[in-house]
Amino acid sequence: MPFKPEIVAPGGNLEKALIALDYGADAVYLAGKAFGLRKSAENFTETELALIISKARDMGRNIYVTLNGFAHNEDIAALPEFLDMLNRVQPMACIVSDFGVANCVKTHTSIPIHTSTQASITNAYAAQLWKDLGAKRVVTARELSIEECARIKRDVGIEVETFIHGAMCASYSGKCTISNYTSGRDSNRGGCVQSCRHPFRMTDENPAESDETGITAHIMNAKDLGAIDQVKRCIEFEIDALKIEGRMKSNLYVANAVNTYRTLLDESHDLKTAREQINAVSNREFSNGFLEQHNGSEAISFDWNGYQKGVQFIGTIKQAVGESYLIQVKSPTPVSTPFMAISPGCALAPITITGAEDLNHDAISELAPNSCAIIRTSRPLGQNSIIVKAVS
Repeated sequence: MPFKPEIVAPGGNLEKALIALDYGADAVYLAGKAFGLRKSAENFTETELALIISKARDMGRNIYVTLNGFAHNEDIAALPEFLDMLNRVQPMACIVSDFGVANCVKTHTSIPIHTSTQASITNAYAAQLWKDLGAKRVVTARELSIEECARIKRDVGIEVETFIHGAMCASYSGKCTISNYTSGRDSNRGGCVQSCRHPFRMTDENPAESDETGITAHIMNAKDLGAIDQVKRCIEFEIDALKIEGRMKSNLYVANAVNTYRTLLDESHDLKTAREQINAVSNREFSNGFLEQHNGSEAISFDWNGYQKGVQFIGTIKQAVGESYLIQVKSPTPVSTPFMAISPGCALAPITITGAEDLNHDAISELAPNSCAIIRTSRPLGQNSIIVKAVS
């Protein structure tokens, strides 16, 4: 059977995790209410964790819980109780970056350990150390090439996972302290405010005889990682898992990214179609990060003027109602708008809303924001299909 990497997708809340599974993710990474690096995400209660883990097991998929913050002493005190909860729900792995947290996971649970990219594993010796501690998989530092990841796998005999898509950080594998200084929030304990995305004013303290007093630029605003063209090489080098960043991103982002990489791995799409699909959804322009070479200034959006996008998210199909569909609407738009829809296994394609009603079954001509409506469409849709419109 041909080698095929695992697609590991983000789940910022229960709805997004279910969408990731429906669109073909082999695994979803998510967090409980503590110890992760995305405090602003909704994250998961014990009940929600139990539900999504059960759903994943039924589908033959995996759920990985992130405990990838760098814990201080006061954080560690609450960790055993949190691990007791994980023992009850039994995720397929815990993703950790801190040796102390890893030791607690090993001591208090039998849950496999995956080492987070925040551990900055860049060589076989570091990977071997984590393997000796009990790690089953290492998520390599983002600064490694595909060949470097493959060498770690070969030399150490451990599973390797690498990021393939999503936001990049100007720091080393996500270990940033800019927010600590600019906002008093610890980036490595879940408090990042993305200060690196802001414009900075640069001035010469001793200007010559010139009217130039300085320039403003986004000097640390990294382009997004988009490695559609590197998927084939990841397969050739037998990288075990390809990771998509984005627990804070929209339903559309998760659905489209997972769908695109899934169909590419399953050879249902060619590269041209895959690129078109990825580029349609909001992004900061793309680079291939460090997967091919060590990038320089070409991977930074210095003149940042907003996200690029070809479509706008309108709403998510929540369930079928006879031959109609219940849609949860995010953005307002007339029913007569030319729409497109994405469904599990199906790329973005045109669709017409042939009729719409509110929940009282009164006809409506516009989909109202933050509401639900019942719609009829020109072709069948499934649960978690997503409706969008083109952006002119």
